[in-house]
Amino acid sequence: MTRNMNNSYPGAAVIKSTDEKSGRLTLLIALALLSLLTLLVYLPGIKGPFLLDDLVNLQQLGDGGGITDLRTALGFVFGNLSGPAGRPVSMLSFLLNARNWPAEVVSFKMTNLLIHVVNGLLIAWLSLLLFRVLKVSESRAGWSAFAVAACWLLHPLNVSTTLYVVQRMTQLMTLFSLAALIFFVKGRCVLESQPVRAILLMCIGLFPFGLLAVLSKENGALLLLAIAVLEFTLFNNLARNRIYQAWFALAIVLPLAVIAVYLLVNFSALTASYQFREFSLNERLLTQSRVVADYLFNILVPQIGGFSLQHDDVVISKGLLQPITTLASLLLLIGMVAAAFVFRVRQPVMAFSIFWYLGWHLLESGFLPLELYFEHRNYLPMIGPLFAIVYYAGLWLERSGTANSKRAARIAVGLAIIVLSLLTVQLSTLWGNNLALAAHWAERHPTSFRAQTEYAYLQIATGADESAYRNISALQQYYPDEVALQLQRWNFACNSGMPAPYPLSSVAADEGQVYYRADLTAEVKTLLENLFNNRCEYPPRAVIENLMSRLAEVPMRRYENSVFHLLFSDLYVHYRELNPALVQLRQAFDIRPDPAYPIRQAILAASAGNYEDSLIFLQRAREADENRALFTPSRLEEIEEMEQDIRTRLGPG
Repeated sequence: MTRNMNNSYPGAAVIKSTDEKSGRLTLLIALALLSLLTLLVYLPGIKGPFLLDDLVNLQQLGDGGGITDLRTALGFVFGNLSGPAGRPVSMLSFLLNARNWPAEVVSFKMTNLLIHVVNGLLIAWLSLLLFRVLKVSESRAGWSAFAVAACWLLHPLNVSTTLYVVQRMTQLMTLFSLAALIFFVKGRCVLESQPVRAILLMCIGLFPFGLLAVLSKENGALLLLAIAVLEFTLFNNLARNRIYQAWFALAIVLPLAVIAVYLLVNFSALTASYQFREFSLNERLLTQSRVVADYLFNILVPQIGGFSLQHDDVVISKGLLQPITTLASLLLLIGMVAAAFVFRVRQPVMAFSIFWYLGWHLLESGFLPLELYFEHRNYLPMIGPLFAIVYYAGLWLERSGTANSKRAARIAVGLAIIVLSLLTVQLSTLWGNNLALAAHWAERHPTSFRAQTEYAYLQIATGADESAYRNISALQQYYPDEVALQLQRWNFACNSGMPAPYPLSSVAADEGQVYYRADLTAEVKTLLENLFNNRCEYPPRAVIENLMSRLAEVPMRRYENSVFHLLFSDLYVHYRELNPALVQLRQAFDIRPDPAYPIRQAILAASAGNYEDSLIFLQRAREADENRALFTPSRLEEIEEMEQDIRTRLGPG
């Protein structure tokens, strides 16, 4: 009776409103402190090195003297070869940190860290909206959202995304996807009361945020699937009027169908690159069952010793029982999907977490011939499992309702934050020490080509040539027919003043030769530079030519193949053989019609006094320049200057 009187007391609403405001303020302060904690645990890692694809994507900043005007800026932003669209939004973001190369790494990594914090806050916001949809009390919803964001922000699995500069592409895709989902959820929640506003909010989610997600990284297209997952799990009981049904069909279902048809129609082209992989399509799909299961285990039970950027040593599944964990993993994933379908109505949160996790892995862990394992692929998918854990923990707490259980929950959240922070700061500190990081990865991954070669290069830089050479030699026992490794070991010996491990003729004679690892053209370039500079003893010219002819038969990707023929032409220039050099440049041009190749032909022809031929080559360069890709810098001015110079040399008539 007293309780009812208190609830009807005129000041009760004011007191409740004050309590809610106080609770929101406390939550905002907690999120601010969480952001600060995240910055602190990651700070030791921001002085770490550029890694792997960082150099491939960022060294273009220095092309042509750096980014000096709109033309060079557009060339950098739209000239990237990553993905079908080139990821221009991500490339544009790198201009915030540098406009030339080489550049300081700290600025790049600090920007990544700030984006990571913003993503964590967006996750808190999205989680809060979803907990409200689930009719969770406002207080529990706020602190549950905080817990999801805290676990995600401080999870050590995200270190290899945040501190790996080029994975800003994944980060920005995540940022715009989360923003799009927030607009969608906010619109979906007011659909009945404010249908026009709801449709407007949901459209804003897709345009511009959905588009920006795709232009950051192609995975952003899975945003459509994430919206469908939300609609048929957490939003399953919400009303759907005819306007919304039409919007959903046109904005979500139709684009998903178009994407599915595109993937189906272009299946052969999309899978053509399996010729450059050491695994088949079937082997990849089988292996991915183990990989995705391993990702999930690392989310639930983080072990920093196993976290790494180097996972090129993943055991390939040759069948359901090779290894046996393939079958177990496949059954686990099938069971998860089956459970999600069966319990979609009764346990929508469980279904949501499963479909969200597997859905965001659909592209990078599907049929496309990508590398098998990268931790950054979990950056967005891991939100699903974390959301479910926090929700069900909160549900248990609410049902138990005892003071002890609430106290235990607070302690559990606090311990989780402490443990995750300690794990992440340890890993971040390791990432901040270049040599220690490389040594750690080399120790943990003895059969990883990348881990061993990266460590070997750093050892050479510190004067430990013999140790580096031993590591490379030991690695070769695992990949005896890997041609890039054969050349790399030979180059290591040459650069270190050691005897050649084997004659180059034996490399050319290896009939079982394969090329799946490292960068063959980089090793060929080193081999030729050492030859040109007489750094060590080389075999006769015929042996070198025979080796290059043999390497020309190795299947390579288009860009790499054109570069190889450019290097082959350099060899003939070294031997002062003009015609073979021109032939190799023509082959490079036929593979990839870059005006740089006929320009080089023109220079060689002019140097031999063949000015008429030189003009023909420049005309070919002019035509290639006219057909260049959009926003690719033009070389027309250079071509015209060369033409004028050659005509001057030819004289009148």
